[in-house]
Amino acid sequence: MKIGLWITYDGRLRGVTPLLLALMLAGGVALSAAAPPAIAQTRSAARPPEEPFSFRQDEELYQLEEAVTLIAGSLNKVADKVSILAINGVNFGKDVGGEFREKARVIFLEKLLAANPAVKLVQCQECERLQTRIVRGVLKLQKGIPSGEARQELARKLGVQGFMDIGVFREGRQLTMYIQVMEAESGGIILVEEITGRRAPRRDSLTFSFGEMILPIKVGGSTTDHRTIVLAVRESLQISERTSFGIELAFYLDNNANNPDPHIDLDAGAVLAPTLGLDIFQFTGSASRVTGYIGLGKFISPQLEYANLFKAGLLFVVGDELEVLLGYNYFQTTTLESQSGGEVELGGGGYEIRFGYRF
Repeated sequence: MKIGLWITYDGRLRGVTPLLLALMLAGGVALSAAAPPAIAQTRSAARPPEEPFSFRQDEELYQLEEAVTLIAGSLNKVADKVSILAINGVNFGKDVGGEFREKARVIFLEKLLAANPAVKLVQCQECERLQTRIVRGVLKLQKGIPSGEARQELARKLGVQGFMDIGVFREGRQLTMYIQVMEAESGGIILVEEITGRRAPRRDSLTFSFGEMILPIKVGGSTTDHRTIVLAVRESLQISERTSFGIELAFYLDNNANNPDPHIDLDAGAVLAPTLGLDIFQFTGSASRVTGYIGLGKFISPQLEYANLFKAGLLFVVGDELEVLLGYNYFQTTTLESQSGGEVELGGGGYEIRFGYRF
């Protein structure tokens, strides 16, 4: 069932009103010329084109967009009880600046409209009207809906089944949003949810890692796992919310001196490899994630005939700083010279494990 959304307007051009009007026009919303409340519906259910290879530079807006997407999903939990909602109020913490508040309001509405293109908009003067009265010589100010009877009457007047309150707070670089949905007729709270935005990953990073790479060496028809120590540096760029591209240069040293069946001594060399990564799992409220990667590499080594290799594996990123790499490399078959003068081959698959730190 689709969720309807109402916005409030108190008859004066202040706050978010100009931005909302621009958003309505951009989204193809037609406003009725009748006196308020006036209902407007979107004329097109088409989603705006997405930008799959970019994401916001502003980390706070990045968090906000993700949190609003989760809120849109949360509203589906109560869609069978309240199919049309009025926004009772949008509250911001004292650490949320004025400029960001205006952006937050527009992004919030834009994301909800994208999640539900058939959303309706209404002008509602009563929801945030500031009322004044004098009680025993004291001037009292009251904002919003004064009583349960007034709430029910307003809901019938607007044709809504519920009211929603929204809050946006910031602590350091972390944004937190909450929603509260109230049933209009009974006043019962049917949904309360707190959603923390996921920290944006670094736009670009430089990673140094250390570990071991296994080279499959074939001697006389049997394969021996030849060990090498690896020190690598990788420059990576985040090109979308889940996709990254990196170029890695890994230096290796022979670590097979104690092999019971020595067959070849490897010279020091390097592997140059571009890789493409895709976030398989992202942790809520954190830049920690699990990334799958694939890539092609080439040995920078005359001894190994500048052989090619295919790379794939998993990259565990903790707090956008620590890395654990578990990889699988498939090597092009290459003929080498052994210590005894005979021929051995490099070819097949071997694993790789490294630990790194991101800068």
